[in-house]
Amino acid sequence: MRVSRFTVLIVILLIKSLIFNNVYSQAGPEIRKSNFKTVKDGFKVAWDHVKEGDAYFSEMGKSYLDAYGEYKKALMYNSNNAALNYKTGVAAFYSGKRDEAAPYFLKAWELDNHIAEDVLLLAGRALAFQGKFDEAVEKLEAFKNTTDPKNKVAADLADRYISECRAAKELTKDTLRIEIMNAGVNINSGYDDYSIVFSPSGSRIYFGSRRPIHQKTENRYSDIKPDENIFMSDYREGGWSTSTPAVNTLNTEYCEVPLYLNKSEDRLFIYAGYLGNGDILVSSLKKGKWKKPEKEQIGITSNLPETSISFSPSGEEAAFIRDSDKKGFGGKDIYIVKKTDNRKWSKPVNAGITVNSRYDEESVMYSGGGDTLWFSSAGHNTMGGFDIFYSVRSTDGSWGPAVNAGFPVNTPWNELFYTPVPGKDSLFYFVSDRSGGIGGLDIYSARILPPPVVIEPKPEPAPPPPPPAPVIVRDTVIIIKEIIQAPQPADPSVYLTGRISDSETGESVMARIEIIDFETDALVTTTASSDIDGNYRVRLPEKKTYIVNIRATGFLSDMKKISVGSDYKKDFIQLDVPLIKVKVGKKVVLNNIFFELGKAVLTKESFEELNKLAGIMNDNPTMKIEISGHTDNTGSAVINARLSTERARAVMDYLVNKGIDKSRMTYMGYGSDQPVADNATPEGRARNRRVEFKILEM
Repeated sequence: MRVSRFTVLIVILLIKSLIFNNVYSQAGPEIRKSNFKTVKDGFKVAWDHVKEGDAYFSEMGKSYLDAYGEYKKALMYNSNNAALNYKTGVAAFYSGKRDEAAPYFLKAWELDNHIAEDVLLLAGRALAFQGKFDEAVEKLEAFKNTTDPKNKVAADLADRYISECRAAKELTKDTLRIEIMNAGVNINSGYDDYSIVFSPSGSRIYFGSRRPIHQKTENRYSDIKPDENIFMSDYREGGWSTSTPAVNTLNTEYCEVPLYLNKSEDRLFIYAGYLGNGDILVSSLKKGKWKKPEKEQIGITSNLPETSISFSPSGEEAAFIRDSDKKGFGGKDIYIVKKTDNRKWSKPVNAGITVNSRYDEESVMYSGGGDTLWFSSAGHNTMGGFDIFYSVRSTDGSWGPAVNAGFPVNTPWNELFYTPVPGKDSLFYFVSDRSGGIGGLDIYSARILPPPVVIEPKPEPAPPPPPPAPVIVRDTVIIIKEIIQAPQPADPSVYLTGRISDSETGESVMARIEIIDFETDALVTTTASSDIDGNYRVRLPEKKTYIVNIRATGFLSDMKKISVGSDYKKDFIQLDVPLIKVKVGKKVVLNNIFFELGKAVLTKESFEELNKLAGIMNDNPTMKIEISGHTDNTGSAVINARLSTERARAVMDYLVNKGIDKSRMTYMGYGSDQPVADNATPEGRARNRRVEFKILEM
């Protein structure tokens, strides 16, 4: 039997959500033709989308994403059908688009309170993925109040989700100073990528991936994804190389995932899903070649799945994950084995209730000092799904209470596989299926930022001491005149605050934000926007001019210039930035591009915008674009066509001079053929006179 590690891990969560056989049937509520049809025009095409969506929907986990696409097209014809909205929400939620599902569930419930017994449950779950925790709790409480009191499973599930929302609300009050970045396309793929193992030097990364190794790779699992295999990448010249499959002795036609590499780099522990229900094997490096994996020698193999292992720095202790038996605390638990006096290994001992919950634990890892155990759990005070936790060993050798690693490392999505980078105390990697990724589970890096630099204002020179207060003696009465103390100077700090969002949907975007000194081009500080609400806040150390550089995975980077004058009175500057999502065919107008009158000569006022475009090209090295010039409809059409072509060429030449490969760009002049506004008004003609670029390839 082949058991994918991640399939077991995530399917458990999915199944726990499907609590009523009569509700969560393969068909779902029927979208009736008579209820769906409104007008004749467009009905046939829309109904075809419904039928296609239903066909995909009936396959459940295999094709929810395809169903979601078809249903959205059908909604363009009739957005007021309760069954269609409900099934669109289900398809979105279970295809990894959980943060997009809430509006469909809410609309379905608004149209028909009885469309499905679980509509409020799913609405509450989906709202949590949008960071709307109070509203989510409201819907989950309403679900409990409208559900059969005898259905304890439903009530328990709703209570669990309510607890997660309350934990999330509390944890998001205190945002950690951590910069989180997607590891990029050289590591991540459109499939699930996870289970990180670093070489002791940190220069090589091994990880598991569900991507196909060959074009003929079979999809063997119920989720119609290929087997998981071991991939690797080397860190070169400041970045990870394109990942490649490990050697055939490690990867078979079945499923393998890396778990742990010893300090001497000659023993690689792997998860093999083709043995038993999933066992841990060891491959040895002999004469520079990895040998066929063999059974581990520490005595942890059982008839239950073992999916993770880590050794203490001394090598005298190991922690591993096993599907718990009757002696466990529920789900998959952490177990500990130790070397005995005769150098054999002890029998596995459950790590205890402080770390093991009634739900699943996964991806266990010792800290560099061996006194802290890192792991993921679907229990404790998780924000939702799996969160990353840690437990500190007590002086008596027992493990202390599980502590949530905090936001924004943890979110309502799944976070697993905490893995520190060797030799870099402030850098670790982890895995998440949060929105904005490349596909499925992605690998992320997280850098702990230093405390913000607080630049105290230089104190004014101390004034000379005041003269003694006059004392007047009259008989025996002493009168002392009051000395008034000057107030303390106010805090002169100015904070840059705002929200980063998707320009199309308005949804929150997690982005890296760099503050750069405009005069010196020096990096002043960095921060990150929250992937829950998109908000950020960063202190500006001085009142001067800065460049704000915003980058996010899957979006075009943006750059803003802000000036804070010495006479600026407020204590904050608001800067909201909508980012443009990267996708083939997307057109972007280049603002503030100016030419000499009637010529194709760029003025210096254009350079800032063009430098931003050069930065975008550098951030997306595989992106190819078409640069197009456009005019209004005044004057000769022939002259307009020629001028727009020459101006597009001038922009391309500028980018070439900035180091952008010419083969990545084409240029075209369209004259007045593609207006974006009415040429009858001065404002419309101004909008039509423009230069834009279109993404051709990514």
